Amino acid sequence: MPTNIDDLELDEPPTVEPYEVLGVEKTATQDQIKTAYRKAALKWHPDKAKPEDKDAAHTKFQEVALAYAVLSDERRRTRYDNTGRTDESLDIDDDIFNWNDFYRAQFANAVTEDTIVSFTKDYKGSEEERDALLSAYTKYKGDMNKIYQQIMVSNPAVDEDRFRNIINDAIEKEDVIAHPKFTQESQKSIDRRIAKANEEAEEAEEHGKKTASKKKASAKGGDSDLSSLAAMIQQRNKARSEDFLDNLAEKYGAAPKKKGKKRAQSPDEPPEEAFERTAKRKTKKSKA
Repeated sequence: MPTNIDDLELDEPPTVEPYEVLGVEKTATQDQIKTAYRKAALKWHPDKAKPEDKDAAHTKFQEVALAYAVLSDERRRTRYDNTGRTDESLDIDDDIFNWNDFYRAQFANAVTEDTIVSFTKDYKGSEEERDALLSAYTKYKGDMNKIYQQIMVSNPAVDEDRFRNIINDAIEKEDVIAHPKFTQESQKSIDRRIAKANEEAEEAEEHGKKTASKKKASAKGGDSDLSSLAAMIQQRNKARSEDFLDNLAEKYGAAPKKKGKKRAQSPDEPPEEAFERTAKRKTKKSKA
């Protein structure tokens, strides 16, 4: 279940090295800091973690939030640059920093349709995405199924041709070597991956609609969007660690279907296909 913001228990603000936590240089611009924060927040949000990983994700997300609190405010950033201490950088003159309020706001706003769409727009086609793709290609020796689990906001139904063009170009330039798992993958295998991505995205979207409908009926107001998206995140993670259709059958009381092969999950990446498909559909509806 998505975390109830009112139930969050916080320790004192953690001691962190903000630039290191967000993976930015000390000369980073505010736009670069904001982009790095979005990526880290989507990656470590506790509502996308498996139950056994929630405590670790909660701790990491606090570090990410505090790093952003320091670096996103020029006064706090300057104070930190001068002192090297986050605990001396939060309260500026009469501006008393409320850690609980700030963290709860970041927790609620990190995983929304707007943040996902904005991050996807910036990330798709970027050098950062290309570097991540080629790194994953090398790490997994051309296994595209594992590569998709590694690349943020990726979707086989949308990105297959584009990713293959990037990798083939890198092979031609000898930036990476040609792995048989990539160069010799059959069209049947590719089609199966794309079909599964479409199926999972549709099921996750339907689940999100049902969750949103229930929240609306119970008059939860503004929390419904966050809860719906968080539910989709958790469902996406479960789909990667269990048989997806059997998991749905258990949830909704349908007769379970025959099990196929289980697909491995990367526990520290955000959901890709469901985000991509749902965000695009909602964007189209809003324009209509």
